[in-house]
Amino acid sequence: MSALVGNAQKKLGLLREILVEKGLDGFVVGSGDAHSSEYVPEFAMRRTFISDFTGSAGTVLVTRDKALCWTDGRYFLQASQELESSCWTLMRSGEPGVLELNEWIVANMPENSVVGVDGFLMTDSQAVAMNGALKGKGIALKMVEGGNPVDAVWNALGKQPAAPSAAVTVNAKFAGQSHEEKIAAIQLKLKSTPKSPSCFVVSMLDEIVWLFNIRGADVDYNPVVLAYAVVLAVGGAHLFIDASKLSKEAVEHLGPSVTLHPYEDVETFLRTYTAQTPGAVVGVDPSQLNWRLCRSLGPSAIHHMVSPLTLAKAIKNPVELDGIRAAHVRDGVALTAFLHWLETTVKAKPLSITEYDVAVKIEEFRGKMSMHVCPSFPTIAGYGPNGAIIHYKPEKDTAAAIGTDGLFLLDSGAQYQDGTTDVTRTLFFGAPASAPQRVKDCYTLVLKGHIALARAVFPETTLGSRLDALARTALWTAGLDYNHGTGHGVGAFLNVHEGPQGIGFRKRDNEVGFFIGMTTSNEPGYYEENAFGIRIENVCITVNANTPNKFGGKEFCALETVTMAPIKTSILNLDLLDDAEIAWLNTYHEKVRNALEPLIKKSFPEALDYLITETQHVRR
Repeated sequence: MSALVGNAQKKLGLLREILVEKGLDGFVVGSGDAHSSEYVPEFAMRRTFISDFTGSAGTVLVTRDKALCWTDGRYFLQASQELESSCWTLMRSGEPGVLELNEWIVANMPENSVVGVDGFLMTDSQAVAMNGALKGKGIALKMVEGGNPVDAVWNALGKQPAAPSAAVTVNAKFAGQSHEEKIAAIQLKLKSTPKSPSCFVVSMLDEIVWLFNIRGADVDYNPVVLAYAVVLAVGGAHLFIDASKLSKEAVEHLGPSVTLHPYEDVETFLRTYTAQTPGAVVGVDPSQLNWRLCRSLGPSAIHHMVSPLTLAKAIKNPVELDGIRAAHVRDGVALTAFLHWLETTVKAKPLSITEYDVAVKIEEFRGKMSMHVCPSFPTIAGYGPNGAIIHYKPEKDTAAAIGTDGLFLLDSGAQYQDGTTDVTRTLFFGAPASAPQRVKDCYTLVLKGHIALARAVFPETTLGSRLDALARTALWTAGLDYNHGTGHGVGAFLNVHEGPQGIGFRKRDNEVGFFIGMTTSNEPGYYEENAFGIRIENVCITVNANTPNKFGGKEFCALETVTMAPIKTSILNLDLLDDAEIAWLNTYHEKVRNALEPLIKKSFPEALDYLITETQHVRR
């Protein structure tokens, strides 16, 4: 028996012993933390620890005799490689015949079973839905007390990492609004909300740092800090945070309108507030706030509402938009210089560098740009078959060497003090004539989809689920598709994935359409398992299309592409592009060259010829 198999069995064995002690027949472990974060601090990576699956999305269920892991199409291949198949069953969410978590429990667990969850790690709406689904079968959903069982296993086999303690910084310069103005705007929304909530509980970390114009470093890639906030309808706001993270400057910045409390005091504060405030009505977003805190309030004190911060944060103001544009220019300079280095190196000496080397080296280039902070997500650098793993992360010991006979997919981004970037380019380092025709055709079809979305004009509030087909139509005509969304919101020196907007083939609950000032990625792709992966991604800002008419009084929107980096043209099948698509590509490359050339000359003069060559016009 291999060490991997033995370790997987040991972890599951210890967890099952705890389930027996607590009278549980199963235990659910999600990917998030107490704040429903996509990326979480190391100490909160419980699903990763118990399953060894490292993708950012997934949920596991461990019963007395089974262990199952649900994830989506982005991670099917990765999960199949990381899960120990003798211990775990991969559940491919969305595939025909695959039951989702609640459906599987109802279909497979006997009546009177008890399924446990950590109440801090499941949103209230998730708990309500799960409880409703299970109750019909006579299965109980139980909030586990006395600590998370996975933590007990973690500490029994080693030591669970400590909670982070990074310092908070002030980011008011690029906010475009003071935090007092933001608090006042939220208060106005509370007063105009049915039932007039006396306060609102904020639990999403990006919403908290946005509200107070601060940033943190508690979570890799996301400039957030572990905290809760309560905004009073009358008065100021309360911030629950580890005081050791706040410098004198940060405390002075927050000022008298913000009352500080220890992070762990939020539950006691909410209980006391509702008990001592006659007629208190607490606004909560059940899709965000965890079950434990919601249940601490009592049903009579709760008013369910969509967080008033989510949309306010997503619609960027002019100062934020200017910062985003500027950050993308600097990022484009670093990326273009890096691509020049990469292509020169691989062509001169194929297989001399690995995917892992790329992930390290690209940060060296970005680190030379002003206001650079850190990566915005783990760099995806996949050569050949690894490019087909949609969220592939190269590891030092197993990374593939990069040659000249396969496609190389590079998806990377950075956090700057004035913006967040996310860009994907698919490259081929061999002679263009040596690229297989199928690769050229598929690459061109992906670019056609990218251009179709980039050129779209649509009424404001159009849902992303309606825009999605624009990016897929060219692929569909060839019987091809991809298993991920086409676009996600991008923060302003915040999370690289932000809502409520998004572009995808599934209509989401409470989906919000696009408004002027929102951002989105534009990233169609195509992937052939064990062969290659293709994705072309730019970040766009939703702007006014200035149409001659405004049907129904609505503004019409267009997408302004702000990512500034060459798109590889040497492997295009130009016969598949029409004149308008070629014109778009040439116009885009003119903008890239004009934006980057002055800074390339100054910072990376050796890459100037590469920039000019890669942005020259293509012609049939």
